[in-house]
Amino acid sequence: MTGLIDSDAALVAAVEALARAPALALDTESDAYFAYRARVCLLQLSTPEAEFLVDPLAPLDLAPLGRLLADPAREVVIHAAENDVIMMRHQFGWRIGRLFDTQVASFALGLKPYSLAGILEARFGLKLDKKLQRSDWSRRPLDPAQMEYALADTRHLLALAEDLHRRVAEAGRIEEVESECARIAAREWTPDPPDPEAFRRLAATRELDPVQLRIWRDLHFWREKEAERTNRAPYRIADDAALLSIARARAKGPVRGVPRRIWDRHGRRFVGIVDAALAAGPLTLPRIRRERGEPPTREVKERFDRLRAWRTEAATARGVEPFVVARNEALFEVAQRGCRTLAELGEVLEPFRVREYGDALLAAMLASPPRPPHNKN
Repeated sequence: MTGLIDSDAALVAAVEALARAPALALDTESDAYFAYRARVCLLQLSTPEAEFLVDPLAPLDLAPLGRLLADPAREVVIHAAENDVIMMRHQFGWRIGRLFDTQVASFALGLKPYSLAGILEARFGLKLDKKLQRSDWSRRPLDPAQMEYALADTRHLLALAEDLHRRVAEAGRIEEVESECARIAAREWTPDPPDPEAFRRLAATRELDPVQLRIWRDLHFWREKEAERTNRAPYRIADDAALLSIARARAKGPVRGVPRRIWDRHGRRFVGIVDAALAAGPLTLPRIRRERGEPPTREVKERFDRLRAWRTEAATARGVEPFVVARNEALFEVAQRGCRTLAELGEVLEPFRVREYGDALLAAMLASPPRPPHNKN
């Protein structure tokens, strides 16, 4: 089994080996389950002749690898690539020159299951052990089991891609798959803005009285700041169930539902938050108002509903998920623009969608809603 590449000399040698292949398989592992600000902690790359694990946490010059992946002459195969693409773009500034996403191809063909483990088992009888999926990939050294697990995710991707390329060509779906892969390859990272209403999203919040609600809100705010300060995932500070237990009990000491280790570490802070909340009194929350712009007109909503109904029928007939036929945002733009011709559809949809679905889509778009019966009396 290959070792972890953590020197520039070893990386240059790996890039030279990878460059000899017309295609390579790529996957990443991150510390998203452990860190507040997730980062790529491991890069796995495979060709039929070689496989490598690259340590991006080491003081490496990763530019040679970035240039290799950006070369459109070489296909980069990833399964469910969107998150990998976004994180690599953000962390390394990379672009993938020619992406083939095996999950996208599976979607286009209606081949279930869609997970990599499920696909490899269904197609090749291979079983991937996913018990290490939530390992802390930022810790060093990685143990042999982690490295073997990581390599298993790319070891069979090229064989899978070869099979899917053939099926996609036979189904006449090449342009569709290439278009979606190009969309994913162009994705950019955008930070999520702070959400001051996040504490209200939990269904259990509705069961709290106004005093408990203030305690829960203040505990939630504290946890978010503590997670950011320590770069730890919020659940690792204290999970929702523990904070809700404190809020319900208006706790001044350890309570059922809060692990002792959490209370020992943060109990003094919890009591301070509870005391301050009790002093502040009940919390009355205004109704959440969302900035959504101008609401659609009734006519636009009716068009959109007809388009979605058409899409469901088209997806069922083809044996794929509805979003494969067309995404909601595209259908809504068609409805909002009131497209009436194939040329106008072409300003919103890709050429292959206009060719395949244009006439049926316009028929659904332009259909008049049923009129109520005329009352002669």
